[in-house]
Amino acid sequence: MAFTKTKWLRTPTSPAVIALLIQLAALCVLTLCLSIAWRAFQFKLGLVQVLVSQAVLTLMMTRWRNLAWWWCVIQPLFPFAVALMLMVPVPSWLYLALFLFFLAFYWSTYRTQVPYFPSNLKVWRALEKILPQDKPVSLVDIGSGMGGLIMHMGRKYPESKFTGVEIAPLPWLWSHFWNATRNNGNTEFLRANYETLDFANFDVVFAYLSPAAMNALWIKAKKEMRPGTMLISYEFPVVGIVENLSIFPDNNRENSRKLYVWRL
Repeated sequence: MAFTKTKWLRTPTSPAVIALLIQLAALCVLTLCLSIAWRAFQFKLGLVQVLVSQAVLTLMMTRWRNLAWWWCVIQPLFPFAVALMLMVPVPSWLYLALFLFFLAFYWSTYRTQVPYFPSNLKVWRALEKILPQDKPVSLVDIGSGMGGLIMHMGRKYPESKFTGVEIAPLPWLWSHFWNATRNNGNTEFLRANYETLDFANFDVVFAYLSPAAMNALWIKAKKEMRPGTMLISYEFPVVGIVENLSIFPDNNRENSRKLYVWRL
């Protein structure tokens, strides 16, 4: 009988989950070593020594797992942050409130590896120069955050249709009610994962995601977008795919942040 891997085994584990597992593994190793040292030699460490040991172990494991450089900073500091948090006399309900807030704001960032990256007015105005001026367009901003780009474009191009897609509840709620108060008939905000969208419904797909998401985005765009439509990414290119056009929103070529435009 042939055995096949289940879906969860085939799915790549996110760096955040790996980082958490590293912390737990380091804690287990440290606890085991300290228990053996106490039973055999009556040897024990002070709190600071324990925290330093945990930090060193997590750093070694993080480098072994080849996580991004910022994890090599976050991981060793985490044990000290936890100890400090336990020492400060803060009401327990505040931790729950903060957890719920960050959960609603960032939602599945740990899995998607796409944190909150807000664009700005310079990017929006640069995007205006790329859009067709002689006909209405349908544009979707995947990961629309607080909705600034969509609301700006909706006012600028009243004949076109602009859709913001955001998976995190709190940013979506903000943009949804902001849109309701402005009563723009050509803008809308959907709470959804952009992977569930059909890109064939849009003339322009705008993305400000992260390097980790760009390859999958390109594959989806090539599969679904119609000939003549555009995929536009701010700051993050698709590795190995040359863009048809690139624009520096702040007119500073020394700044690597630019708009990448691919015509499908």
